Amino acid sequence: MAAKAIEVSVSRRILHIGSAAYPLANIARVQSQVLGFKRWPAVRAFIVATVIWIALGAAATFAIKYAYSHNAASLSYDSQQKYLGIARLVPAVLIGLSLLRLLFRLRLTWRRYYALVIETAGTASAALINPDRSLISGLVSKITLAIDNPDDPHYHFHETVNNYTNNNYGKQNAQFGAGSMMGV
Repeated sequence: MAAKAIEVSVSRRILHIGSAAYPLANIARVQSQVLGFKRWPAVRAFIVATVIWIALGAAATFAIKYAYSHNAASLSYDSQQKYLGIARLVPAVLIGLSLLRLLFRLRLTWRRYYALVIETAGTASAALINPDRSLISGLVSKITLAIDNPDDPHYHFHETVNNYTNNNYGKQNAQFGAGSMMGV
C-alpha cells in the first residue's frame, strides 16, 4: 500500500478528508474498522501460475525429446541437452517470480490497517486508511465531537495524516457483514 499525506479538517460544518468534503449534518455514522485482506486469491493465482509453468515446461521437454527421436539428423545430442536445460530452467525461473509475487502480496497481510469509515445517507466509504489504530480512533472521536457541536470552534481541527491506499483513486468501499472490511 502506498502512503500519501492528506489533510483532515473540520471547519464551518464541513469535514474535509483530502479532496472529499462531507457536510457534518449529512454524516450518519463515523467508525473505525479493521481491514481484512483476502489471502486466497493471491494463493490461488500462484497455484494456477505454477501449474501453467510446469505444464508448459513439460510440453516443451516432450516436444524437444520427440523432435530428437524422430529427426535425429537435424538435432544433435548436445543440442537436445541444451534445449532441455532451457525448457527446465525457464519454468523454474517463472515459478520463482510467481513465488516472489505471492510473497509481496501476502506482505500486505502482515501488518494491520485500520479504516476511518464515513457513512452518509448513501454508501459507506473508507475515507482514510492507516496502520495506526490510535490515530484512526482519535479522528473518530474528534469528528463525533464536531458533529455533536457543529457551531463550536473548539471542536474544529486540522491534521495532516498518511493515507494508505491500494488503488489509484484513494477510496475504498466498505463492505460490512462479517465484522471486517474485505477485499480492500
